[in-house]
Amino acid sequence: MRLSMISATLLAGVLASTGVISPAAAATIVGIGGKCLDVRGAVTADNTPVELYTCVAGAANQQWTLVNGQIVGIGGKCLDVRGAVTTDTTPVEIYTCVPGAQNQQWSWTNKGEIVGIGGKCLDATGNVAADGTLIEIYTCYDTAPNEHWTIQ
Repeated sequence: MRLSMISATLLAGVLASTGVISPAAAATIVGIGGKCLDVRGAVTADNTPVELYTCVAGAANQQWTLVNGQIVGIGGKCLDVRGAVTTDTTPVEIYTCVPGAQNQQWSWTNKGEIVGIGGKCLDATGNVAADGTLIEIYTCYDTAPNEHWTIQ
């Protein structure tokens, strides 16, 4: 399902069962090892890496909302595939939101994958759940635990 095409009835809140992020409420995105999608060091500068990190209740750098089909985090910056490159292992970062930018558009599959530019999945590098593991895009593999995400 395309995040930007979610029906109005689903936008009332965060729906963990379907992996939908509401524009009305911030949520954490949790991946392998129960670790959160995290903006490194809570830095709001463009090109700041996105990583896995132990979830901290209320941490601003682990809160995400949906705005116009983009996943927006700390400082109002978007989850972004660096340079709009579609090659496996391209880093994911935060960057100033650009309306319609393909490298900032994400869709959610019914398998819990978050799919971006080039049909690549949001991926914890090396299938590792350690704090500081960088996030990248990679070819989607249905059974890869490092490509499955939930909303909490």
